[in-house]
Amino acid sequence: MAPLDRLRSSGVHCRGALAMISLLTALSILSQAVQNPETDSLRALARDGPDSALVERVRQRNDEARKLLSQLRTAAGGSEDSAQVAFPVAERLASAYAVAWQDSFFVRWIARFRSLPPPARQATLAADSALRAGKATVRTVGADAALRVWRESLRGYQTLADSAGIAATLTAMGAGFYFAQRYDSAESYLGLAQGYAERIRDYRMLGNVLNLLGLVNWKRGDLQRASDLYARAKPFRERSGDVLGLAADQSNLGALSMTLGDLAGARHAFESALAVVRSIGDAGGIAIILSNLGAIAEREGDYAEAVARLRESLSIRREQGNQMYEAQTLVNLGRLALRRGDFPGAVTTLSEAAGITRRIGPGPDINEIDIHVELAEARALMGDLQRARTELERAEALASRPGKPRSGASLAELARARGDLALKFNQLTEAERQYARAQRLARPETMEDQTSRILARQGMAEVLLQRESYPRAQAILEQLLPMVGLDPHNRANIRVEIGLAAWRRGDTALARRAFGEAIDTLRSLGAPADEAKALAMLGDLEVKAGRALAAESLYRRGLTRLGTRPAASTWQLYAGLGGALRSRGALAEAAGELRKGIEQIERVSGGLPLPEHRAAFREDKWNVYVELAFVERERGRTEAAFETSERLRERQMLDLLAQGRVAAGDVAPELATREQDLRRRMAELTRQLEASPDSAPALRDPARPGAATRATDAALDSAQEAYRALLLEMREATPTYAALLHGEVAPTRDVMSALTPDEALLEYLAGDSTTVVFVVTRDTVAALDLKVSHSTLAAQVDFARSTLASPTAGAARPAWWPSLRRLYRQLVAPVEATGLLAGKRQLLIAPHAELHYLPFAALVGPGPPEQLLVERYVLEYVPSASVWLRLRERPGGTAGSGVLALAPRTAALPGSQAEVAAIGRIYGDRARVLIGAEATESAFRALAPGQGVIHLATYGVLNKYNPLFSYVELGAGGGEDGRLEVHEAFGLTLRTRLLVLSACQTGVGAGTLADVPPGDDWVGLVQGFLYAGASNVLATLWPVADVATARLMERFYRELAAGQPEAEALALAQRAALRNPSTAHPFFWAGFTLVRGR
Repeated sequence: MAPLDRLRSSGVHCRGALAMISLLTALSILSQAVQNPETDSLRALARDGPDSALVERVRQRNDEARKLLSQLRTAAGGSEDSAQVAFPVAERLASAYAVAWQDSFFVRWIARFRSLPPPARQATLAADSALRAGKATVRTVGADAALRVWRESLRGYQTLADSAGIAATLTAMGAGFYFAQRYDSAESYLGLAQGYAERIRDYRMLGNVLNLLGLVNWKRGDLQRASDLYARAKPFRERSGDVLGLAADQSNLGALSMTLGDLAGARHAFESALAVVRSIGDAGGIAIILSNLGAIAEREGDYAEAVARLRESLSIRREQGNQMYEAQTLVNLGRLALRRGDFPGAVTTLSEAAGITRRIGPGPDINEIDIHVELAEARALMGDLQRARTELERAEALASRPGKPRSGASLAELARARGDLALKFNQLTEAERQYARAQRLARPETMEDQTSRILARQGMAEVLLQRESYPRAQAILEQLLPMVGLDPHNRANIRVEIGLAAWRRGDTALARRAFGEAIDTLRSLGAPADEAKALAMLGDLEVKAGRALAAESLYRRGLTRLGTRPAASTWQLYAGLGGALRSRGALAEAAGELRKGIEQIERVSGGLPLPEHRAAFREDKWNVYVELAFVERERGRTEAAFETSERLRERQMLDLLAQGRVAAGDVAPELATREQDLRRRMAELTRQLEASPDSAPALRDPARPGAATRATDAALDSAQEAYRALLLEMREATPTYAALLHGEVAPTRDVMSALTPDEALLEYLAGDSTTVVFVVTRDTVAALDLKVSHSTLAAQVDFARSTLASPTAGAARPAWWPSLRRLYRQLVAPVEATGLLAGKRQLLIAPHAELHYLPFAALVGPGPPEQLLVERYVLEYVPSASVWLRLRERPGGTAGSGVLALAPRTAALPGSQAEVAAIGRIYGDRARVLIGAEATESAFRALAPGQGVIHLATYGVLNKYNPLFSYVELGAGGGEDGRLEVHEAFGLTLRTRLLVLSACQTGVGAGTLADVPPGDDWVGLVQGFLYAGASNVLATLWPVADVATARLMERFYRELAAGQPEAEALALAQRAALRNPSTAHPFFWAGFTLVRGR
């Protein structure tokens, strides 16, 4: 018994952004001057203390002197008595400042204020008050509100021609625009402020302006210019004694060091700056630098220190009432919780941050887009994919709103998050597109963008792993491993993926080493979710190596590490443990663990309201169901095994049948308008592509026109993808749709009772180790091991089809007989050997995987004489037993008695005209035959609902990249484009006994063998028409020959009109074609398959 080989890749790890590095403005823009004992003692010294003592005190306590000067000026603007007391003290203090720092700015500042008449003094104080109010507003309401207040302050200072006030307000507004992430406006206002500060020689303000300009350039990614601006600020800091400013520049240089990967240098710079701001009691600066030290600790892998630093910073921010930086600190704590595997904690913390930014707007390093992206990752890692999608939709809506801050880093992270979610839904092309977009949007200069670019490249490697391009994936991952911008956690996750690539390439020694190093690192970091995923990968390797007990230990360790934490990887651990237990014969325990794995899969998929999303999520998990079915069979629980097989297949169709349809009137008008616009766009692009068909002569399979440009082709693909997404959005937005229930798998006994005594159901289930066929009759259910693996079976089906591919190959038996004889021996002979088919005339076949492409009718049975399967049995296909029963049970009116036959392309397909003409002759007045220009899509829509039989003799085209746009081609006109597409078929309402798709490959849901969806979750034309109400659908497996098809269809309809059931009529027509030497080759007849709905 082979162990479970369920994964193509490791899945998406927690690869969220690192904690942000905050830059220190040094502007004290968020602080307020307060009265304190030190200021009181300086006031006394300035009033009547010795000059030398006052000068020394000012030299030592520069900030204290500035605060007191501001207070004295405010007092001097009051009554005349207050002015007489305050002005002498202020003038003496300003003179001491000039002596201590060789800076006469405050002498001039006080003198100008004293020269003003009382009304002008009051106006100045009003402007001062507005400036301070803006500082308070930015902390609690946000930058946008503060900017409105500062504009009022600026108007006041401009009226007074107060250059110092104008410079201070322009600097504050530049900081406000910086906080709002509007960097062009910030630079413009700061440039004006710089000019004013230079003219009035306000050196302290000039240092602050240069600091802020450095921050703006840092955010833009121009690190060299940022560094130069910090260097230019330094002499102004030193001349004005701006200790806080020097500390700010030191901290910001530490941030530059971090960007360049010098963590030790950055830590030294931050700690030095922290000592300074602690000494002067600047709470805001302390909080910022604590956050930065937390970020350093996170990058160094010390999550305990990181949490402690961030919580201390958060406490200060809350004590200050500084909500802007509180939100930023909460985001850092949320990101850290993600890395530690505390996904619920991350959601709680990030949601609190989102609430703050929603109220007050963005901070200097975060905006609402960023937070919803983080929430999407947290919810996805918890397995809540639907709410993850919702969070990304919110982020996308914010990013599309004009005026909203959306930095390159934000948009890059949004694109990367889209890629991660697409990977979880197994949408590899979309994931690849989003990762490429993330790399384009991320600038190379800033640390955030460097990390985004690296993680997007890691995502691209994950896509390659899923596509089994292991050498390319490993090469990318090994390039990323030493890059600056990665911390130990991200490096550990990259090592896990290197281990996976190496294992798949056969290098188990490198794989074990990479997995082991990653596990050790993740354990030391305290990251249980990613550690558990790495343990699952190593467990898979050990199972494959035959070391089941070692694997069991690894899986159990992973589950223990997760505990009760919700994690997307839990199903992998249960499934792996089940496979390991099965490999050593512990079947009962294996079944229990596999069921737990399936419960985890269905817990996640059950939260997705749309069946398309559920199918996409389950795509790489189908082998867990196969494994459980095999285990139950080995335990002798055949019915349980069969029901597990049913649980796997055709879930999407079953769910659709359970849910019914959404009324068109339920769709919101704006969605309906978008739908019409996209349809017009697709029709326009299609007309550009439709010059002359390049299909093979006399085959109903048009190729894309050779004249079509790549640009037009790509535009049509893009429009179709947008339309597919819109259809999902329309259905998801319909309240009645999301509330409907999922379809239930039919009990085995119900399937048995639905069969007649001469019928048998053969349901195939292909797994990595073997293939099982379930044989269900009216009184028996059995499961037979066919002893052929999925990969072997796929190769043999592919080879058999290649022998049938050419209509000119003739009927010589050596060309196709041996391969179809071998497949008969493997797929049917073991069933016949049991005697279960004795007395059976009719076989219902439920294929699995590549068997959907196999023409069972042409399988060659033993002789003498050798006979084809269609000569021994009447064959029908069912999507699955549960779907068949649901189709039988659904209410429906009496089928119509009329026959509708359409042949729109008679010039290109002359046989189609003869085909529908024969139908007209056979059915006479009951038939409505439309040929050429009359055979339009609009005519079909008008006439089809009341017909008993519908026949479409035309081209059929599969779109394997977007199956909803596979179509049969009718005539355009009447507001329709002439393409009857899969998504449109699902919207029809029919009461049709039989619908015939006499076109190419209409019976399958994708274009090649490699396109078979795991779990058989088809979205094809047959499923669309069955859902629409057709009782039976006759379709084709390959491009069919025009003239031969016409002959076969004429014989089929003669039998049908004579009273034969559909399956019997098809069998008789195929047997007749087989007896005719000119059509004996299976190419001409074996591709026709009848899918039973009722």
